[in-house]
Amino acid sequence: MKRFWSIMLLVILCFVSFGIQALYAGEIDLLLEKLVDKGVLTGAEAQQIKYETQETVKKEIATGKYSMLPAWVQNMKLKGDLRLRYQYKHDKYDNDITRDTHVGRIRARLGLEAKINEKLMAGIGIATNKNGDPRSTNITFGAEDGGSSSKFQIRLDYAYAMYDPLPWLRLTGGKMLLKDVLWEPTDLVWDTDITPEGGVIVLSKDVGDKTNLFMNTGVLVQTADTSSNADPIMTYLLQPGATYRFNDNVSLKGALSYTNFSNVKGTAASTWSGSTNSRVGSNWKYDYRIISPALELSIKEPFKAVGLNLESIRFMGEYVNNLAAPDKNTGFALGFRTGNEKIEKWGDWQLKYIYAMLESDAVMDTTPDSDRYGGKTGIRSHELELQYGLGKNTWLGFDVYRSWNIASTRKAPETLIQVDWNMKF
Repeated sequence: MKRFWSIMLLVILCFVSFGIQALYAGEIDLLLEKLVDKGVLTGAEAQQIKYETQETVKKEIATGKYSMLPAWVQNMKLKGDLRLRYQYKHDKYDNDITRDTHVGRIRARLGLEAKINEKLMAGIGIATNKNGDPRSTNITFGAEDGGSSSKFQIRLDYAYAMYDPLPWLRLTGGKMLLKDVLWEPTDLVWDTDITPEGGVIVLSKDVGDKTNLFMNTGVLVQTADTSSNADPIMTYLLQPGATYRFNDNVSLKGALSYTNFSNVKGTAASTWSGSTNSRVGSNWKYDYRIISPALELSIKEPFKAVGLNLESIRFMGEYVNNLAAPDKNTGFALGFRTGNEKIEKWGDWQLKYIYAMLESDAVMDTTPDSDRYGGKTGIRSHELELQYGLGKNTWLGFDVYRSWNIASTRKAPETLIQVDWNMKF
């Protein structure tokens, strides 16, 4: 017991002497090594003390109770990721003319979350971006500002506040992350890089042990009110849904979305339009009042009974119908995702397949996944993606799209292959 208290006294003195630097500069390690060299501790005892000290500090920082760090530091979380990409695209045009394109790309993102108080949180993020493109944070090597190793652009990706006044109520406003605005099992309607602007109310309530009911509703701003004759384009969103857990391994989630893009008809098409919606001159021909039911069935360890170690599989489906257009106004996506729930170490993997079809006026051609035939409508497409873990916080991704034009007799098939090296911190 005497030796134990002597050791603890030495550790405490080290903390007091070196402060925060002792945690991160390795002084604790040096002290423990000296104690091992002098025979006060065994190697195993030194490792145990080091581990217990680290865990204690982590818990204190997580709860904002670590006295050696200011409270505002402990209430902030910094995160980011880096992605290196090789992309190959094969296009086929009229008269069997083909084009092969090889490019290198990079994406870098950095985000900060700050807990203002127990109910209020703010988030800010920056990312690489070309000219404000809402559907991409990629930068292409040699193609930015004339090449010659020119500097890349960094832009504000999101900035929002999230307020939880009640356990079942959340209010979010600003330039928001898409996942905080609505639930979508596929990227048929919304590219996941889009960060909508406006305000959203989210209601979520457990009903019994197996059912959760939720409602996402909000107003998103597409164009500012410039006091001209044209009214600004706004988006009004309503998405009721539910999750039902059959048991610990099987659950079903579904939602019915109504999204009204108002004041679109007769307005000049956006710079970011895929130029595939119906037009009158350079103006959009229709509004976009979209109804979209979606389902996702999740099964954990689906083949455990036959001895196959598969962590999970999810089946996804989504349908869209633009009520404001008379024809060419539907679309759907069907697919699955299987493998590990998260890629956290070497050998973890995920496999995803999605078949998607979008008629020309099913959705606005400013919102679908930009990798699927350039984000256009009037298409059908297969996507197969494999992700494989290389270690903690790093993995490889292989994504293949095979797409066709269905809006005209010219099918113009396209094959897109992306190989990604992902790193996050």
